[in-house]
Amino acid sequence: MKFILLPLILMLCFSIGSYGQIESSRMFIFGHSLIDHRPPTIPTPSNETTVPHWMYLISQHMGKEFAAGGQYGFLPQHANLPPISQWGYDIVPPVWESDTEPFVDANISHVLITAGNFMQWQGPSEEYPTDPGLTPVNATERIVDWLGEEQDSVRIYIYENWPDMAPYLSNGFPPSDSEFQNYNDFTQGEFHEWWVEYQDLLLSSRPNVNIRMIPVGPIIAKIFNDVIPNLMSVSDMYEDDAPHGRASVYCLAAIVTYMAIYESKPDVEFDPGPEVHPAINNNMASIVEFVWSELLKFNNAQGDSRVFYDNLTNVENLEFDKKCISVYPNPVTDYINVTGNISDYNIQIIDACGAVYASHLGLKHDVNLNVHSLPNGLYFIKTTHIETNSVCVQKILKQ
Repeated sequence: MKFILLPLILMLCFSIGSYGQIESSRMFIFGHSLIDHRPPTIPTPSNETTVPHWMYLISQHMGKEFAAGGQYGFLPQHANLPPISQWGYDIVPPVWESDTEPFVDANISHVLITAGNFMQWQGPSEEYPTDPGLTPVNATERIVDWLGEEQDSVRIYIYENWPDMAPYLSNGFPPSDSEFQNYNDFTQGEFHEWWVEYQDLLLSSRPNVNIRMIPVGPIIAKIFNDVIPNLMSVSDMYEDDAPHGRASVYCLAAIVTYMAIYESKPDVEFDPGPEVHPAINNNMASIVEFVWSELLKFNNAQGDSRVFYDNLTNVENLEFDKKCISVYPNPVTDYINVTGNISDYNIQIIDACGAVYASHLGLKHDVNLNVHSLPNGLYFIKTTHIETNSVCVQKILKQ
């Protein structure tokens, strides 16, 4: 990912407003089988091949509330509004009965929208061959505009799925090792770039909506490549070349989606049970930390989050503090220089949700902070005055 260099010394100190983690979600999904795949080829006890099933279990484990519903289709069908509520689950509470109540009465808080996974051979603003005049972008704009008329406080997320696998197979499913590697490379490369362009076009055309995006497919591909390599076969992950996932894939998709929606990490002690491959159960802590790092560093060229609504990446500059220290260079690779009247301050390096990576109290001299070992992404230098408790924060981009 490329970043535009920010000024050498930034003085973006501002007061931190209160922000809280999301405690509940009432979600409606404009989706298809890469979110809700039923029935699977190999039957499962419940709805384990759906993202909402696992979202509910994680939320319950974390003491949060979750309810969900949705409809099947691709964007041309979803743009034929109003939607209908087609999805129900064994354990997930429903959010909307479209036959008996208007959408506005459902109190939907979050909406997921996903495009097809086979259209990425052309740009998101190009017409569907089967639907002249309709593109992924303007179909989504119709949905977004309708949501704004119905319930303007809803949070809208693009769910980035994973691509069709069939073009990468020479002898059918499952792929060879080299074919699967090529597929994962495409998922993280050109396929992902299509979704970034898609989000950027929507943000440009609907700047007041602040549409977020959850890079589910690329993160899952990286988990298989980098976190649990060679511990699962392709057939442990997927059941066909669509590719519909098995329970393990939908569990991972839910972990990514949970973190994006609730803007917090789930407990690493969460145990999905026997329907999920042991490689995931046994490496849950590593998976959670990896996903969180990936979401934190999924930012635009200015270093602002593409994922989160309510964390430090989105707080506004409220007031310059004349006593604030100077921090440079930015972006940074190895060392951050902290200069100014720093003896009266507690200086901390924190991430977008307030986790502290380093803390220095009442330093007498200018200091160089070593950030070489931190994962790439967006961080903050937080200074707290020892006597007044006044706070300043400056964004820092670690590359």
